[in-house]
Amino acid sequence: MEAAVAEIFGEHIIEEAAKRFGLRFGSQRKLGDFENYVFEMERNGELSILRLTHSSHRSEAQIAAELSWISYLVSQGLKIPQCYRSQNGRTTELIEAGGSYFTASLFEKARGHLPDYTNPAQWNVDLFRQWGELTGRMHAATTRYVVRDDELRRSSWDDDDLIKNANDYILPGDEYVLERLNEVLAHLHGLRSSNDVYGLIHTDIHPRNFFVSDGEISVFDFDDCAYNWFIHDVAIPLYYSLTWVPFENSSSKTQFAQDFFQAFWSGYRCAYELPLEWLEHLPYFLKLRDICLYLVLNKKTELIDRSARLQQWMEEMRDRIKRNVPIVQLDYHSLSERG
Repeated sequence: MEAAVAEIFGEHIIEEAAKRFGLRFGSQRKLGDFENYVFEMERNGELSILRLTHSSHRSEAQIAAELSWISYLVSQGLKIPQCYRSQNGRTTELIEAGGSYFTASLFEKARGHLPDYTNPAQWNVDLFRQWGELTGRMHAATTRYVVRDDELRRSSWDDDDLIKNANDYILPGDEYVLERLNEVLAHLHGLRSSNDVYGLIHTDIHPRNFFVSDGEISVFDFDDCAYNWFIHDVAIPLYYSLTWVPFENSSSKTQFAQDFFQAFWSGYRCAYELPLEWLEHLPYFLKLRDICLYLVLNKKTELIDRSARLQQWMEEMRDRIKRNVPIVQLDYHSLSERG
């Protein structure tokens, strides 16, 4: 979390949110603080998830739009933790803080656990196929989603601060990152954005944003949802599966990527028929993720605070961005036929 936000955040914010949502103050367990403050807290004898979002990150209206979409997906039968209402009957509660504000929202705690990529019984093609099918079901549902109130409309992908103000997060000597970003943007802005290929999507369905319980996936953390191309939600699972899983060599990494994509795409196509031509654009979304991660890590972390692993990770990103290559290069059309 940025230092300026951390300075105005405190237990008084948590306590006020607890009052408004009927939570037991003192039961909180901190889960994260990268872009939002996230706590596990007790509500009516059960655990729930409290999220506190500073206005510099998202407005209350943007969060209300996110929660409206989540409620719609739940109504369509998607396995997604529901949003809870406050004592005032609201899904969002605004808490003033130092001339700005935090928006409090409360969620059902997902059942299950994170998938363990070191355990073949959990991290396998069956999981990847189900992951793809869930993503396809979300896309099929979002083609039918209609926003009747403009205030409940989420932003488009290119309205993101990281893209609009990328120059603010570039380190000296890394100006080539801006060149690569502009190249990717030029390509993406030339793509069609009809309802069958573009809509409101999660944008961040990676292995730390879903739990598995009794063989079922439950996805959460919709904070980054935005209007974007559906193929983006195919690129992100592939990207992070290759980022967090250690590989012995490039050959084993490529083989895993092929197996992962085939299984994920097979599951996806069972739920949604995205035209195969969109696979040609997948490398651009992989490149964009490298660029956006580089930017957000510069925005959120100080050089002095970075661990050796984080520095190495950023160096790997910088190297790929400089060489203008995605995290992996595959023959997606050939793999889709085999899948």
